[in-house]
Amino acid sequence: MQSLARKLSKGIGRPLARFTNSFFFQYETPRLLTMRTRHIGIMYRFIQLLLLVYVIAYVFIVMKSYQTFDYVNSSVVTKVKGVLSYNNSGVRYIWDSTDFVVPAQESGAFFIATNVLMTRNQSHGICPEDINVGSAGIECTNDGQCPANQPTLYGNGIRTGRCVKQSGTCEIAGWCPTEIDSTPRTATLTGHESITILVKNHIVFPNFGVKRRNILKHFSQEYLQSCRFHPEKDPICPIFNLLDIVRFANESMETLAIRGGIIGFHIDWHCNLDHGLEACVPSYSFRRLDNSNDKIAKGWNFRHAYYFNDGSGVNHRDVIKYWGIRFVFLVGGQAGKFSLVDFALHLGSSLGLLGLASAMCEIVLSYYASKEVQRLKMERVDEIKQGKDCRPSKLSSPSYSADLLSGHLVSLQNGTGYRYRKDSISTDSVHNTVVTPISQRHLLTAHASSKSLHSNSLHAVRNETIILPVWL
Repeated sequence: MQSLARKLSKGIGRPLARFTNSFFFQYETPRLLTMRTRHIGIMYRFIQLLLLVYVIAYVFIVMKSYQTFDYVNSSVVTKVKGVLSYNNSGVRYIWDSTDFVVPAQESGAFFIATNVLMTRNQSHGICPEDINVGSAGIECTNDGQCPANQPTLYGNGIRTGRCVKQSGTCEIAGWCPTEIDSTPRTATLTGHESITILVKNHIVFPNFGVKRRNILKHFSQEYLQSCRFHPEKDPICPIFNLLDIVRFANESMETLAIRGGIIGFHIDWHCNLDHGLEACVPSYSFRRLDNSNDKIAKGWNFRHAYYFNDGSGVNHRDVIKYWGIRFVFLVGGQAGKFSLVDFALHLGSSLGLLGLASAMCEIVLSYYASKEVQRLKMERVDEIKQGKDCRPSKLSSPSYSADLLSGHLVSLQNGTGYRYRKDSISTDSVHNTVVTPISQRHLLTAHASSKSLHSNSLHAVRNETIILPVWL
């Protein structure tokens, strides 16, 4: 039993020792083949050049991959000033920003009225329904078509059960007189050229602890009173004229004022903090968000009521239907700052990308013309020794050059030397090169006069000319 155990331990221990030695104490390196061919060489350098241009121009210059980035958090407040004129039944009304900016403040938006429909002095009572409501159950010819205590669909009140023949509609209980809902064909408010908007935009990049606003430190009160935004003449002025915004959005104020619309007010903060905070300034752009070609529910409108009491305590209201332009703020952007970690990561990955040049050349080379491959690769070289077998070396073979071995070595009849023969080269010879252990290798020399080779000499052959040693 003990002898069996020893045999088992030896049988298991030896393979384990061989595996340990080969795993921990050996290093493998690939065999290299230098190929002197103009087409592959030019292709290799050209691909490397393209990859370098991509890495330098796009990765580092355009994308700024050496920086770490943070996105903006923002808040916007506006102040609208100007005067509009409204003519109602021959009576002229002057409106300031309190009248035509409804509501006074919105979150990330503001509204300016361009057209209105006013229904004044409504009070609770009984009156005929507006015929422009246009829904079923409004028009009638007799009382039976107006069931009592039923609301009118999309209407203004509850039916009383009576048909008003003068108007041809059902009588309702509600706010009277009802609004006559019709869209004006032209804008009823004029003077929009006087409207200006002051935009206060506060931002922060939280990861960097950087706070900025669009009213810069070097602005003076005189500058703010006189400047008006222009994308070329004054691109950092925070005061905007209404007609300029509409024009920069490629819209017509005459058309937009009738039914209203929505315009996106873009504020972009793209800051390179490596250049300092003073270079971190916003840019503005404008674009209409709704579709001007919509057939139904076109534009932007809503109603607003103003309530009051008369001397007898009866509640009254004025209802105004507004059409106008709603401006929506769209604030975006990011800040970048140099980061050693990001720079090292992208530099390492970019250098690794250069390996694609070798991979692509290998793919092309595998489909290269067969004659060219034969010219560039080497034939199998065998060492002939009396009484000894030639076995592949456990060491990696040397790197051969196709120009060094433009022929191959063959054994003489007596087995004591070598001669040199120019000949065609086998396509697969480079894959089958046999190299002896380094302790058994010899240097071969060539003599131009005798055209023979002798051992223990420090020369090699190339077309019978002494150039470089060749190990066998």
